[in-house]
Amino acid sequence: MPKDTGDPDAGTTLPDFVTIAVEVAPDKMSALISLAPVPGAPCGKLTQQHLKAALEEAEVARGLEPASLRGLVDDYNASPRAINARQVASGRGPEPERIGALRIIVKHLKDGGDINSARASKYAWEIASFAGKFQRVDHGTVVARRKMGSPSLLGYDVFGGPIEPPPMSEEERSQDSIIVKNNLYIAGYTYASAVTGIAYADQRGLPGVIPLAFDGMAEVTIAPDKMSASVAVAPAGEGGAMPTEAELREMLRGKGVLYGVNDGAVANLMAMFARGLSGREEYTIAEGAPPVKGDDGRVDFTFNTDSSPTPIVADDGNADYKSISIVTSVGAGSVLARLIHPKKGTPGMNVIGRVLPALDGAPVRLPIGANTAASPDDPDTLVALADGIARFDGAAVNVSEGYSVPGDVDYSTGSINYEKSIVINGDIKSGFGVTCGGDLQVSGLIEYCMVAVEGNVLCRYGFVGNGKGVIEAKGDVNLNFMKNQTVIAGGNVNIAKEAINSSITAHKSIKVYGNSLSVAGGTLVANESIVLKTVGNISGVKTTLQIEHDPELVREASNATDAIAQLEDNIKRLNATISALPPTKRNDKEFMRKMKNAIIVIRQQIATLEDRVRVLNTAMNKFENRFVRIDRCAYPGTTIKFGTKNMALSDMLAGGKTIRVVDSEIRVL
Repeated sequence: MPKDTGDPDAGTTLPDFVTIAVEVAPDKMSALISLAPVPGAPCGKLTQQHLKAALEEAEVARGLEPASLRGLVDDYNASPRAINARQVASGRGPEPERIGALRIIVKHLKDGGDINSARASKYAWEIASFAGKFQRVDHGTVVARRKMGSPSLLGYDVFGGPIEPPPMSEEERSQDSIIVKNNLYIAGYTYASAVTGIAYADQRGLPGVIPLAFDGMAEVTIAPDKMSASVAVAPAGEGGAMPTEAELREMLRGKGVLYGVNDGAVANLMAMFARGLSGREEYTIAEGAPPVKGDDGRVDFTFNTDSSPTPIVADDGNADYKSISIVTSVGAGSVLARLIHPKKGTPGMNVIGRVLPALDGAPVRLPIGANTAASPDDPDTLVALADGIARFDGAAVNVSEGYSVPGDVDYSTGSINYEKSIVINGDIKSGFGVTCGGDLQVSGLIEYCMVAVEGNVLCRYGFVGNGKGVIEAKGDVNLNFMKNQTVIAGGNVNIAKEAINSSITAHKSIKVYGNSLSVAGGTLVANESIVLKTVGNISGVKTTLQIEHDPELVREASNATDAIAQLEDNIKRLNATISALPPTKRNDKEFMRKMKNAIIVIRQQIATLEDRVRVLNTAMNKFENRFVRIDRCAYPGTTIKFGTKNMALSDMLAGGKTIRVVDSEIRVL
């Protein structure tokens, strides 16, 4: 093509006063022009035709940008100079076929958390908390629709080459066929549910359906031991139904529940279904019949075997021991006990219809002891073989010699020391003592005296004196009342009326039945519990109720402490022995090793004992299951102790209260 001289009417030729360079981008979607004056050439006027000629020579045929061409020409003519590449032409991308807007036309889930919860569920009731966000859709329900779309358009590059639009997706091509996706039938512009469930929109806004059961749930579960069956029920959702009675019973049979179905429970469930359930609940609907063990054989005694009887309480609240005995005198041939034979057990049945065998009652033997035997006329009857005192020791009935005092223990009898049980039909007068190897029963008073009993004590009246009298028994002590005296019992202490200014110590428990007055003045110490009605009096007499440490733990802790002291003394002696050794013996390595090992072993023993003492001290201070109970009231002047812990009453404490140690503090509950 001829060079242009600068004359605008000379035709579309390239100018000779400026170099026009055309650059096309690798993707062919843009063309750029750069300008550079030709050195030494006369100046000329650049035109758009010059630029178009250069573009034509470079075969750039589409997408010219007139404004860009005009701007480039104006810039150069205003100041001829080199101009870097500027875009003067651009291609156009293709436009794919556009499908119409999609609209979900049913109430549906949008929140991702709700959608995940629904996917993890089987029944509609499980997502009842957000039921207002969705509605039930059934098979064929139209869930969403699309509007009509627009056709695709070809694109082109700067050379005029065509650019095809991208292909449509399977979903976009579904106008001509039915596809199933996300539990939806997609046909043309319609999305219909393929299942019963609830609709949702995913993050792209596309619909889907989550399958859910809207009928109420009823699931039968049989307990591992097969002795009961329960049914878990949950409410029906929108349009759902609860099981009928026939369906429920068929579920039970299907699970193997053949016995013990509770008709009342079934009827109640049906009534609940009719009213509507509020949530998931579980009910026992069938129960087996456990086998019933037969009654064990037993022995019926004809005399009182209770060594610590409860006093008789009259209608007016007063209690006494006047008509109670713990020592029973019998004659030869007297009936002491009768044997009751065991009974057969009753078989049971579990809910799956399996018979459960029952144990028969266990037989017992007549408690034959010293001077007793089965009656020759009736082998189930125990009789005495001699005159004496009958006593049941927990295993056998023994009839032994007893000592009976027809009146008082006084100058006429002197003090009594007898290795077996004693019955005193009068009083024990002041200054006289009784030592008894069995049980002691006194019909009258025990005055100031010393009484020592290996068994139990029952005094039908009282124990009174000047403060120097002592009853010490290894068993229980039962008194009608006591005043100014001391009782020490290895078991329980029971007082029918009151204890005034008395000292009472019980290895187990103390109980005072006095109604208007129980305890005033003195100290009561028990290891397990103290139960009474009224403590102290209006004048503020000092009265102490104390729950002491478990004596077994105290004894063990004391023994362990003594053992630690002995071991520490052993270490001192060993160290002294080592210090006194001659040099030749100290240089004996084997001997010294044995001595040092002996000390190490002793220190380990000490550490073990110290750990045990710490455990015992902790246990002693817990006072678990130990208490003081006040049924009516406690007056100021009363002090309640648990070990070293004290609670002194400055105000009257109303009754009906139990005092315990809770969290290391004495609490009134």
